[in-house]
Amino acid sequence: MNDEEFKLLDEIEESHWWFVGKRRILQALLAGDAPSGRLLDLGCGTGGVLSDWMRRCTCIGIDRSRLALRISREKGLGALARAHVTAPPFRPGSFETIMLLDVLEHLDDDVAALRAAAEVCAPGGRLVISVPAFQALWSRHDETFEHLRRYSRRQLQSVVERAGLVPERTSYTNSLLFPLAAPWRFLSMRLGMAPRHDFFPVPRWLNALLIGCYRLEAWWLRRADLPFGLSVACIARKPAA
Repeated sequence: MNDEEFKLLDEIEESHWWFVGKRRILQALLAGDAPSGRLLDLGCGTGGVLSDWMRRCTCIGIDRSRLALRISREKGLGALARAHVTAPPFRPGSFETIMLLDVLEHLDDDVAALRAAAEVCAPGGRLVISVPAFQALWSRHDETFEHLRRYSRRQLQSVVERAGLVPERTSYTNSLLFPLAAPWRFLSMRLGMAPRHDFFPVPRWLNALLIGCYRLEAWWLRRADLPFGLSVACIARKPAA
């Protein structure tokens, strides 16, 4: 991602339905077992996720973008480091929870990135991973944000297992909007109508309605996995031994 995209995220991350919904989904996936101890956000971007957890545990974020880190500091996030996510500058076993949210799709070697993350995760600790789903949904949004691939549920589980981690839960997310978004993405690319990205502004009433859809999805995710969606998430465990 370049500075233009980080500036866009900073402008909309607090209130846009996609990001509010993403945070609600993350909280639902971790419901009943909220992070404690030390949490590392690999590829923290402009700090929207870390801001949610900084009062509950010791949060540290890394990103290679100077602008993203500056924006994060302006939000009150002080524990930040400039580094590549494939080489986190910490001692082995330093963190009980590690998040890689919309990160792996940017990397040439996703398995190696997960192995590097696992190295700094404490034995028995968790990795929380999310990626965009289904290669058939490839769009200009992926190109704008420099994605290399999209994943199926099975593909993400395979990457996690090849990195030596144990998947505890893998579910599609961003599911309620899938019946509308999937045909739009598929057709807009083939008809040459695809916008540069999907984060276009919507009226306040529609933004509130879409956030309500994510509330419903979060309620469901606290009880069961979802069979399809625009994203796929995995909670993985580093073996204790």
